[in-house]
Amino acid sequence: MDMTLLLSILSVATTVITIILLVVVLRRLGRHRRELAALHAAAEQRATRYRGSSEERGRAGSASTGDAQADDADDDATDDGRLHRVAVVLNPSKFARTDAFRTRITEVVDRIEGAETVFYETTIDDPGTGQAARAVEDGADLVMAAGGDGTVRMVASVLAGTDTRMGIIPAGTGNLLARNIEIPLEDPAAAMVAALTGQDHQVDVGWLRVGDSVSAARSAERQVFLVIAGFGADAEMIGYTDPGMKKRIGWIAYVFGGIRTVLGRSVDVVVQLPDETRHAHKARTVLLGNVGKLPGGFVLMPDATIDNGRLEVVVAGWRGAAGFSQVAAQVVNPRLIPRYGPKLSTMHRYLTTGVRVTTTKPQPVQLDGDTDVEATHLIATVDPGVLRLRYPEGTSPTRAPRESTPRSAEPRSAEPRSAEHRSAEPGSS
Repeated sequence: MDMTLLLSILSVATTVITIILLVVVLRRLGRHRRELAALHAAAEQRATRYRGSSEERGRAGSASTGDAQADDADDDATDDGRLHRVAVVLNPSKFARTDAFRTRITEVVDRIEGAETVFYETTIDDPGTGQAARAVEDGADLVMAAGGDGTVRMVASVLAGTDTRMGIIPAGTGNLLARNIEIPLEDPAAAMVAALTGQDHQVDVGWLRVGDSVSAARSAERQVFLVIAGFGADAEMIGYTDPGMKKRIGWIAYVFGGIRTVLGRSVDVVVQLPDETRHAHKARTVLLGNVGKLPGGFVLMPDATIDNGRLEVVVAGWRGAAGFSQVAAQVVNPRLIPRYGPKLSTMHRYLTTGVRVTTTKPQPVQLDGDTDVEATHLIATVDPGVLRLRYPEGTSPTRAPRESTPRSAEPRSAEPRSAEHRSAEPGSS
């Protein structure tokens, strides 16, 4: 083929892809602007109610001549549910002006809640766990994770299983958890307002252990994930993505990082469920989802919801660029299943309380966008409702309608009901 013609075709294809991505981004930005307006209105209403209640308490206090015990009881009833100390675990590498950030967040908390705000900065050596633990020890009512998905993950690992509330001020590239629970992405103050005016939800937390053998995985330290963990092509894509490009163009940089993963070879994978059934596949990637929405509004895992006590497992394989295009088409629109021509891709789904995945060749592992080690064995479980997470009132990250995922796209080799009451960790017996 003439080189000029080839370059022209590539240029047209790149332009079309760019236009599609821009349309998706602009639609999302419009929606976030509407969300910000609604959140600011809610904040004003809350502030007005709080000022009104404060004035009423003042008048009641000046007119009251009751005894001290009655006054104390009234104060306790008035303060019920209010926040007194808000901690912010801050990743300074995600904010260009940390001083301005601190000032703005402190103002928002003071005006809406009247609470004290304390900041704890993360470091390279301690990316958030130590800071979150100190915040709890210092008596924080609400701990905000201000940073990317990695910061959120570290804070959640400490707060899971406690009564301390957690909120998110997203400042990373993917911000997948924030996207799934509809927290404003581009305005830290609006995200803070969302936490202060939002509702408490008991959400699930996933745990992953990896190793180069079953025994090594079982003895490994478990690591938390809130969004998606997995190994194979998705971890390769994250590893290939240029950090500088992520800062310049955001999550779209992952598209360019993923180009290098398209032509890789599938490996033999065995998926074992809690009922001891095992399923063999050829796969390029295995994904374990606690939530299923991707940047751009695409839903990869319609059954992965943050409060259903289950993980959705997606095992995807493809051959070459044409096979990958079939998988990508199903992500954009689950009804786009190839009915004519060669079938160059496979996609299998499981909904389960736990899973063990074994592969014949070591694969890179990622948790919520953080690449970890290479491994041949993954053991994943879910802790239902152990994290007290605050997000905007009215948000309900519920399961997508079942008809959105055609039967032929999901051979539902899912965990049988009889396995629900067995061990959550496959192969533990």
